[in-house]
Amino acid sequence: MKNISKIIKNLYLILFLLTPFLFTFFNSELFEVPKMYFVYLITTTIVFFHLINWIRGNAPFFIKNFLNIFFVLFLISQIVCTLTSIDIHTSFFGYYSRLNGGLISILCYFFLYLFLPPYLDDKQKTKIINVSLISGFIISIYGILEHFGIDKNIWVQDVQSRVFSTLGQPNWLASYLCILLPLSVYKFITPSIKKISIFYYLLLATSYYLTILFTKSKSGIIACTVSIFVFSLITYIKEKNSRKSLIIIGLLFVFLSLTINNPIKDLIFPNKLEISNSSLEINNLNITPSSDIRKIVWKGSLDLFKKFPILGTGVETFAYSYYWTRPVEHNLTSEWDFLYNKAHNEYLNYLATTGLVGFIPYIILIFTVLLLLVKNYIRNSNLEIRNLSLALLSSYISILITNGFGFSVVIVSLYFFLIPLFLNDYNQNSKNRPHPRLKYFLPIILIIFGVLIKNLISSYTADIYFSKFESANSRQEYLKAFQNISKAISLRPNEPNYLINLSTATAKMSIITKENQYIDQSIDSSTKALNISPANINFIKLQSQSYYYLATIDTKYFINTIESMLQAMKIAPTDAKLPYTLGQFLESANLFDDAIYYYQKAINLKSNYDHAYFALGKIYFNQKQYDLAKTNLELNLKYAPTNTAAQEMLERIK
Repeated sequence: MKNISKIIKNLYLILFLLTPFLFTFFNSELFEVPKMYFVYLITTTIVFFHLINWIRGNAPFFIKNFLNIFFVLFLISQIVCTLTSIDIHTSFFGYYSRLNGGLISILCYFFLYLFLPPYLDDKQKTKIINVSLISGFIISIYGILEHFGIDKNIWVQDVQSRVFSTLGQPNWLASYLCILLPLSVYKFITPSIKKISIFYYLLLATSYYLTILFTKSKSGIIACTVSIFVFSLITYIKEKNSRKSLIIIGLLFVFLSLTINNPIKDLIFPNKLEISNSSLEINNLNITPSSDIRKIVWKGSLDLFKKFPILGTGVETFAYSYYWTRPVEHNLTSEWDFLYNKAHNEYLNYLATTGLVGFIPYIILIFTVLLLLVKNYIRNSNLEIRNLSLALLSSYISILITNGFGFSVVIVSLYFFLIPLFLNDYNQNSKNRPHPRLKYFLPIILIIFGVLIKNLISSYTADIYFSKFESANSRQEYLKAFQNISKAISLRPNEPNYLINLSTATAKMSIITKENQYIDQSIDSSTKALNISPANINFIKLQSQSYYYLATIDTKYFINTIESMLQAMKIAPTDAKLPYTLGQFLESANLFDDAIYYYQKAINLKSNYDHAYFALGKIYFNQKQYDLAKTNLELNLKYAPTNTAAQEMLERIK
């Protein structure tokens, strides 16, 4: 049926048009989670309608493409690395707050890639490019308005300084617009474009570039500069008729770069302010440059690869396995207690989490796409198609660059896997045979489709309840928090992230109600969560916290608290916060000598640990060991000069 083909074509258009827009205020993660669930929904629907179309003989199941085999090999490698993962649940579903990169997301991109060609005629290609440019234009306009304060009171972040529009993070916005910029320039220089449209595409390119500058994303600006340079240089040499247009847009970009505050202007006209060391000091707050932090994370990633060179630790398990090789110098950065769920380098992330088995097919896929893009440009005699090939090549290069300094988000992954399909012309008029015997499977296909949609709705609703739980928990509304996490569990009973938080929620309820049923539920849910995700360091921390709450009811659980913390320290030997937290637990039980040992261990890992120095200072002060108290309190004030409690104790010592 032609109507089904039309539905599928429109679904692809909706995918490219709406995905970058989506964000909510009621999910646990506002930007990536709704985008990923939308991709799940659209993919499931496309697969359903395509199977019906194929069975009825209105479309081939797939169209042969040289790239197919490389994508299949990549997919197989991800399946293998999921099955051998240290956390199969995370590898399958993806890291909870990201989702993108898990096996399910890769399967979605694979099906979108496989089933697009039967519907990708020249008209559909043009439509996809046009809706992508329109979507990016609206998002960039919002980003520009954001720079001027349109939503400055909504976000905690300083969005006027570094805009993120509907993408949620400046680097993600820049990565997305870098993909669209070469396509807008390609449209601008295309001879067949009408004069009115030329101004429209010039406006698009200008708004994209301006917004990229407003993100102040160094990786985005580098990617943008390189991709546009590649496109402009080759086009300038090969196409004389396009030189005037390229000069106009080049001068415009140079003007914007030199007049707006951004890393390019800062590089050419550096401020006279001298910054000592490798940290920026603002009101005694040391902010480590992101480049320095990345080097440390990359070092840990390479060490992780060396430890698991063949299969890695499992798809999307970096958040857990990084702690195994986390460099101790990470403790001296301003982001020392941040959780890194990605390596901030897509290639190192694949290397560390999927080893050579996953990394090699990934790299081969990339180089094959690059080769095909270059080949398509060289061999095509049609000027417009040549320019489109070059624009796609430039867009793809921008993805490779931004992925080198960060990681792919949903919309970037969508373009990464689907851009190669625009290289070929697909025969839309080929005759396809219906498969009458397969029509009996239509009810089964319909049932599977219904089940998948139901599970999607349930999972998405569960995340909303989980977000409500987090909000209520932060407000110390423990009964409401317990009710919300219970609703999330009822919708998705085997999600370990819900189970471990149910453990802390029920532990708090046991304190409030003094009922044993909550104690048993707390222990059972944390045990179940760790059975599903045994390597998740945060789950072990939360388990120890639950036991600590339960110990206020029955002291026998205190030993479980200590055991959980010791287990966490074995998994994350360089995490300074773990011995410090254990020291706090021991201090609360009046085990001061043991507490001192672990506070000192925390300081050995993090020499500027102000909280640990203060904790030691208090213990020594109460023990009347004033020399030791003075030494530690002075060290605390060296790193936290505004600590009035430490100042008062020092005054009393003097």
